[in-house]
Amino acid sequence: MSDTHRMQFRYTAKLPAALCLALLLVSGYAQADDSSLAKEANAALVQKDYTTAFSKFSVLAEHGNATAQFNLGAFYLNGQGVLKDEKQAYEWFAKSAAQGNARALQILQNAAAKGNESAKNELNKIQPKPASAPAQAQVPSQQAPAAPDEKTLMTEANAALAQKDYNAAFSKFLALAQQGNDMAQFNVGAFYNNGQGVQKDEKQAYEWFAKSAAQGNARAVEVMQNAAAKQNEKANAKNAPEAPAPSTAAAASKPEIKAKDKAEASSTTVAPSATSQRQGESSWSRFSLGVSMGETGKITDINNSSSFGLLAGYKLNSSWGVELAYNSLYRNANANTLLSATYPGTTGTFDLSSVSVAGQYTYSLSSDLSLLGNLGVHSSSYKINSLGAGAKSGSSSGLVVGGKVQYDLTRSIGIRGGFDTYTESGGMTGNVTEVGLAAIYKF
Repeated sequence: MSDTHRMQFRYTAKLPAALCLALLLVSGYAQADDSSLAKEANAALVQKDYTTAFSKFSVLAEHGNATAQFNLGAFYLNGQGVLKDEKQAYEWFAKSAAQGNARALQILQNAAAKGNESAKNELNKIQPKPASAPAQAQVPSQQAPAAPDEKTLMTEANAALAQKDYNAAFSKFLALAQQGNDMAQFNVGAFYNNGQGVQKDEKQAYEWFAKSAAQGNARAVEVMQNAAAKQNEKANAKNAPEAPAPSTAAAASKPEIKAKDKAEASSTTVAPSATSQRQGESSWSRFSLGVSMGETGKITDINNSSSFGLLAGYKLNSSWGVELAYNSLYRNANANTLLSATYPGTTGTFDLSSVSVAGQYTYSLSSDLSLLGNLGVHSSSYKINSLGAGAKSGSSSGLVVGGKVQYDLTRSIGIRGGFDTYTESGGMTGNVTEVGLAAIYKF
């Protein structure tokens, strides 16, 4: 969302259409007819048939349903299914808020704080004036120290987030969120959702996402919309009109960091760590494919050679997996020394390939850097092609042991470097060690 759009949301107090889809879901009713009507209203809303949805929610709202009253306020505010009418919108929000709907009350308060007269009038109707307290003698008190300004807090919060000091980042973003900064509200929701810098609490997370979304934060709107869509699918599967509050983590909930140290500037996104980047979704992929290239060390009477391999892996969990590999360890390597001992003056080439299966252990050093250890068995075969003595072939099996370092460029692409040692490869005396690099695709 651009700066212009962000400021527009703030000063018009417009409830985004995407937020409507996330929030306008009826909770349940005492009458059987209302229950059926709620199902039809929700179905129309999911299909974005706002005219039908408005008419059905209108009936429910007249029956006194607080959620339906909130929905009418949103329709009037956004001009969906009905002509836009802010006065009518805030009247319906007030009716809903009077029955305890916290979202409706929040919208009224935000609009009133920004100077909307209709919202102020409706808010005054539903909020009783406090009784006057008896006069008390004034006691001198120490003035509280001034709180850090918003720009300073934002700078410190971004610095803490960049350093992955989530405790410090959470406290500073919380202070900004309480001052009404929409990006900070989104970040506080993400911290609660991921359990970073604070104990994980999905209810608190979505309360902060809702506050941010109400101010037009595009990512918060997306989080709420996705969560509501999942809950609506569950509700439809059960053939019930109820749509409980979101309880599953949204994949998009990653803390944001300001591109500049200005609280009103547009924001970009960073992935603070593995726990936030992949929280709510798997931090590892089940399957992987790869291609490797390297150099095979010299064995007795055979020169070293370039190598080529194909890899396929399957992860049992985030630490353990299995990997199947085919490797062409030697291809047309010079075998003249080996042949000349038996057939003087004869020249030839040596080829060696291996198929192996190994267990693989992964130890994560960070969100994108891991150590890998392989231990398994291989079956290898070789062939010597002699210009003067014909061909000779053989095969054998043994152990394969490997150690590697893997760096993940993205969630799907990684690079790997290390070694594999094959014992008694191809029936030859001694071990064969291959050192190389591999490109890995995970899915």
